Amino acid sequence: TWAGQVVITPDTDSRQWPSDPVTIQGFTIRGDSLELAVTFGGGCRDHAFVLLSDASWMESYPVQVGVKLAHDANGDTCKALLSRVLRFDLSPLKAAYSASYQATSGIMKLNIRGTAASPVYTW
Repeated sequence: TWAGQVVITPDTDSRQWPSDPVTIQGFTIRGDSLELAVTFGGGCRDHAFVLLSDASWMESYPVQVGVKLAHDANGDTCKALLSRVLRFDLSPLKAAYSASYQATSGIMKLNIRGTAASPVYTW
């Protein structure tokens, strides 16, 4: 299991973010963490992942935010199909929501780009 923290950014499609192929197989939300089961090609180098969140939200109920998984294969051209579980801390989204809405509890739908997945994060 690999862990990181969600990064809130004004442009999830910026060239600064890596975009190597990765497939999201499933997801689970546990407390303030989003766990993503992923597969990707490689096997010869370390891979890096970043969960990106849009800085702006869709005003609806629940509030919706687009998220994107950025993957850097570090030039790995090996052909093994690898599986990992990635865990991302969502507390920066909770803090941004709390600051915007002056609320200690909330609900947010995470629209994961490239999938039909839209897990609901509540606190």
